Amino acid sequence: MDELGKSLPVSESIIESEQGAGAAGNPNCLNCGALLTGKFCSQCGQKDLPRRQAIGDLSINFISSFFSFESKFFKTFISLMFRPGILIRDYNEGKRERYYHPARMYVFLSFIFFLIFTLMPNEDKINVQEDGRELTREEKRAFFDSLNTTSNAYGNPIQDENYDPKTLEEYDSLENAKPPEKRDGRIERYFKIKFITLKQQRGWDEKTIWKSFGESLQANIPKMIFFLLPVFALILKLLYIRKDFYYSEHLVFTVFFYDFLFLAGILGMVFSLVHWLEWINFFVFLYINFYLYKAMRRVYGQSRFKTVVKFFLMISIFFFCILFAFVINALVTLILL
Repeated sequence: MDELGKSLPVSESIIESEQGAGAAGNPNCLNCGALLTGKFCSQCGQKDLPRRQAIGDLSINFISSFFSFESKFFKTFISLMFRPGILIRDYNEGKRERYYHPARMYVFLSFIFFLIFTLMPNEDKINVQEDGRELTREEKRAFFDSLNTTSNAYGNPIQDENYDPKTLEEYDSLENAKPPEKRDGRIERYFKIKFITLKQQRGWDEKTIWKSFGESLQANIPKMIFFLLPVFALILKLLYIRKDFYYSEHLVFTVFFYDFLFLAGILGMVFSLVHWLEWINFFVFLYINFYLYKAMRRVYGQSRFKTVVKFFLMISIFFFCILFAFVINALVTLILL
């Protein structure tokens, strides 16, 4: 006892005798070696777990750490869905440990959203109809080719704008046959040459080109959405420039709102798979708009009138940003084909 008393300070011996080891019975943290006084290490934050784990314990701890079953994940989920703005306000006030981290939630929900999005059934339909019957692609091409063929001032025939030249020489010949003011501009000419080149070099037909374009465009959508995230936060910063908010706090608002959008999108895609539930998506759309308004009002604390005005400014400006980003995405995708 004398040797033990000398080897340990009185305070540490009292702690060990009264509080004992951690939750799993370890006196010291298995990660950093610090003295454990509770369920988590006060130095590195690692949870006190048994040194050796059976398969059942290992599975439970894995699931618990991934989904944060210790109330964080589902508490964040419920607040995110049904308490617009509360989660954002709490996080910006420093109440962060009780919730799942917004960036982790973003990664998890965006993965689920785009996974479901890519697995959604896609029907390739032709919308040109005649006598109520849907036309095939060949019939559609024959329909356009049967349109009036006119002659220009030089007496040379000009096919309608849907005519599809097979070679660059044929395209140049058709362009030279047109009056100068009727010829394709630089941008239109570039993309027509691009299509002809793809057909010649890769042996693609029009359907294959558009299919490849659509797949590449869809693959770039997650990047486009991610790059629009700081833009959304910047718009909020400009709308509330007189409020004492850092840009980073607007960014937190944006990440949480994105998380909610992914959740709503997942639910919307699930509803669209069941025909008699598709009507719910209309109310999902309304709820998304109400959610943004309510979150802006709760977080920034302005009157209803000011919040409504800024809400419409927000969605209008961001809508044009989405259109611009989509056009850039489509152009870059087509160029890189």
